[in-house]
Amino acid sequence: GWLLRGAHRSAWPFGNAAMIARLTTLDPVRIKPLSEASQREGFRFLERLCEEWANGTNRFEQSGEALFGVCVGGGLLGVGGINRLNEFTGRLRHFYLLPSHRRRGWGRRLLHHILSYAAEHFRCVVLRTDTDAADRFYRACGFTRIQDSCNATHRIELVRAEPGAPSSPKTSELGIVMGGMHLV
Repeated sequence: GWLLRGAHRSAWPFGNAAMIARLTTLDPVRIKPLSEASQREGFRFLERLCEEWANGTNRFEQSGEALFGVCVGGGLLGVGGINRLNEFTGRLRHFYLLPSHRRRGWGRRLLHHILSYAAEHFRCVVLRTDTDAADRFYRACGFTRIQDSCNATHRIELVRAEPGAPSSPKTSELGIVMGGMHLV
């Protein structure tokens, strides 16, 4: 299938044949339904994703960067990526899930997958949003609002346990505090 040609080996399956996979190519035909749906909601960031990918300005190729997709069968239901701001900070970019597939846990799973990947490279992740619904979603997932930044509205600290620390159900070598829970 189309996804496997552009998917990284870190695919994470869940639910009825749905999976989260790293996208190393961006097929305009496959992302078109997401882009059109986002535009109907008044967003342009998926259109920008396609433009930036096509002209090479952002293909998520720097150290620590990646673009992931939620896929079912041949369809792409959602995307989200992480870009490098600096040595310690990643920025969540182009995070979108089709409206018909929201409130089913897929957005939270995609976000967790992206943050788990980011924790291997960064100490924190920031993002920018301007909708109340997204603000509620990100705060429910453990992000806090940033008051004094013109480039970001939310931030989350990524937790990495000390090597050799005893493990428990709530800790691992790599984890994220999300929505009050330590996820691994």
